[in-house]
Amino acid sequence: MAGAGSSGSGSDEVLEAEIAEAVVPIDESDAVIIESEIRDRRQLNALTGTSVAICIVLIFLSATIGEFAANNDGGDAAVGDGKHALFEWDEPRYMPRAEVCIDENNGQDPGYEGYGIGYEPSLAIDSNGNMFITAHKDLRWGGEESPPPISLFLGSDAGFWYACTTDRDAFDPNSGDVQTSWDYWASWFWISTDNGSTWGPGGEFDPTPGSSVTANYLAGASECLGDEGDIAVDMNDRVYYLDTTLEDNWWHVFSDGGETYDGGACQRMNTMAADDRPWVAAQGDGIVHYLGNSGAPPPECTGDSGRYWYYHSENGGNSFSQCYAVPGGWSTIASQRNGSYVHIAQENADSSSGHVQVRTSAEYGRGTGISDGTWTGPVDVGPRNGNCPEGYPVVNLNEKGTVAVIWADCPEGGIGPWDMWFAVSYDNGTNWSSWEVTPIERGISMYPFVSISEDDLISIAFYGLDFEDGGLEGDYVAGESWYLYAAATFHPCPAVDEEGPFLPGCQAQPANDSWQFAIADPTPLHNVTGAEESNGDVHALHDFFETVLSPDGDWIGIAYQQNVGEHPFEEGEEQRYIKFVRGNLSL
Repeated sequence: MAGAGSSGSGSDEVLEAEIAEAVVPIDESDAVIIESEIRDRRQLNALTGTSVAICIVLIFLSATIGEFAANNDGGDAAVGDGKHALFEWDEPRYMPRAEVCIDENNGQDPGYEGYGIGYEPSLAIDSNGNMFITAHKDLRWGGEESPPPISLFLGSDAGFWYACTTDRDAFDPNSGDVQTSWDYWASWFWISTDNGSTWGPGGEFDPTPGSSVTANYLAGASECLGDEGDIAVDMNDRVYYLDTTLEDNWWHVFSDGGETYDGGACQRMNTMAADDRPWVAAQGDGIVHYLGNSGAPPPECTGDSGRYWYYHSENGGNSFSQCYAVPGGWSTIASQRNGSYVHIAQENADSSSGHVQVRTSAEYGRGTGISDGTWTGPVDVGPRNGNCPEGYPVVNLNEKGTVAVIWADCPEGGIGPWDMWFAVSYDNGTNWSSWEVTPIERGISMYPFVSISEDDLISIAFYGLDFEDGGLEGDYVAGESWYLYAAATFHPCPAVDEEGPFLPGCQAQPANDSWQFAIADPTPLHNVTGAEESNGDVHALHDFFETVLSPDGDWIGIAYQQNVGEHPFEEGEEQRYIKFVRGNLSL
């Protein structure tokens, strides 16, 4: 599949195989000194039983970090803090395979046999901190054969694919060793009910042995043949997982932190054939939004043209409205869980330059279409000075009205230095300000993703490559390493002069708030190859990854991809693994 970050349009693309204020500013070293002094004085106070140290600390913090002021909703918030959050990173974890599916002879590198093969992970979290990850199936892992209708898209001969516990020799006498494909037929679906410490399959997503013929549309759960998907959680912590089959979509619904499967037989959506990279959002009691990506109008839609199409459900995904075109380029969607706001961020067009725009509904996305009903906009929130192959805008929000959009920009082309832009609104998308937050002066910052806590901690994560790192001659050259970067800032605000105008929710400050990015996983995710250098190919880590902030804002979780070793079935490709890392807030 083409993926959300590829450029161009049209149905051919969809059918390709490879289918994140301080009034007195402080620098980072000062922040560390302040932290240390605060901790020392708190310990002294605890030992002596006096309150003197507390008074000193409060006075010191008031003069250094800035005053607290009411936000535009009337609540108490640190307005324009620009206070950087520091993370202490746990050991990264690979997503596991079922023990019965581990096969030392299936082509995985030694030491990785127990990990699931996949890429482009989606990540969601509920109000209790339970998390859910899905990932794209590595479609060719089982060899050259493929089940219909996938064989039509991949161009391979129709054949039988097999799940992990079935001996292929019983069906295919020409095969050598048993070639394990995956644990079950649906796309990967892992859950964690202990804040990311351990991961396992969701309810009724156990190994499903057999061929693609026995994995049928009447069985349900992990026997629903799938390719890639997305996850959303509503106000009641019901989990909506949409999985694509290339010719349609399935819905899987869970409760109890993903441990209870609430669906029966595969719930076919009967819409959006050949969807590439679906986006879903959920809110209230079973209101579900589905934003589908198709280069050509789906047959059940209106007569409009466009890349993205919006569907709306009021009954937990059991049925959806007719789809409506969302004019513009690459898009993402996000909604409040308890509130009524929904936002779509998108490129204004499939063009080499232009702007990023946001469409907003204050009424759960209801109405007869995107161009009428309860949707406003589109509102221009910032520039695009290039057409990055993997730089589409991502939108996120919280319940108090903060909305943020992050996107990558590449004014010097795909392998020149990239820029990163950030836009924020503190009043549900009415007023916006945007500024450049480029993290690497000369390098590439790909697939930036943004998350927001209820106290306006705004995190950004991305796949990064630093041209100046490693001592290699040239910019995008063989041997350069990709890493996972992340950072967070409380209530960021743009620079304004003392006369204003001020972004509602911000105070005057001399400089833009920025993020202090750091590598979240010390292991390189991929090293640039000679072929990638020659072809200007920056797609090795595929099309996206996602982050979440915990319900209390104390930690960040990131699901991402790492490439390892040579792929046994795809020439010039690597094995692809899904990882998770948690960063604990240290402020």
